[in-house]
Amino acid sequence: MNQQHFVEYLGIKALRASHPGVRRLKRQQNGHSAHGNKVWRSSFVLMDYLHSYPPEPSSKVLDIGCGWGLTGLFLAQQYQAEVTGIDIDHSVAPFLALQAELNQCVMNFQARGFETLTRTELSDYQLLIGTDICFWDEMTQPLFNLLDLALNAGVKRLIIADPGRPPFWALVDLCVEAFAAEVVTRRIYQPWKTEKYLMVIEA
Repeated sequence: MNQQHFVEYLGIKALRASHPGVRRLKRQQNGHSAHGNKVWRSSFVLMDYLHSYPPEPSSKVLDIGCGWGLTGLFLAQQYQAEVTGIDIDHSVAPFLALQAELNQCVMNFQARGFETLTRTELSDYQLLIGTDICFWDEMTQPLFNLLDLALNAGVKRLIIADPGRPPFWALVDLCVEAFAAEVVTRRIYQPWKTEKYLMVIEA
């Protein structure tokens, strides 16, 4: 494959908009409903953090607002994680499938909102991740409720990555008080120089 159509980081390939398969899928679709229309740079920063602090091998991982699934696919490929991604935007599914094929790994996908997750479902997972998911003020409280439910269900670690939007910091304030959450500033230099914030909650 022409390397101009993807970027590679930590052994995982991320599709560029120029990839023929991506261009074909975008022509077939009538837009996107929830910003799941590309790979976000926060995903690379979260991958970098998880490379330093990986999950146990074969962990069950839930990726909320997974988009094209880059971080989940990284965990599936590098740590044999059993990853389920959920996204309210059903149109991301073929892009995730294309990226999974490119990286020769598997990730489950469900088209649904995170607020539909039940405690019983959450109890199956050891790690919950999300990137660039707290972008509207009205999402802060539902995300806090989800994280609370996940901790009560026995999820061991929760990590939310964000460039630092105001709704994310509002979520951080709630989680620091309720769960002793910590915020990590992390910078990477490849494939781009970028700095993001990670909210980490350890059960």
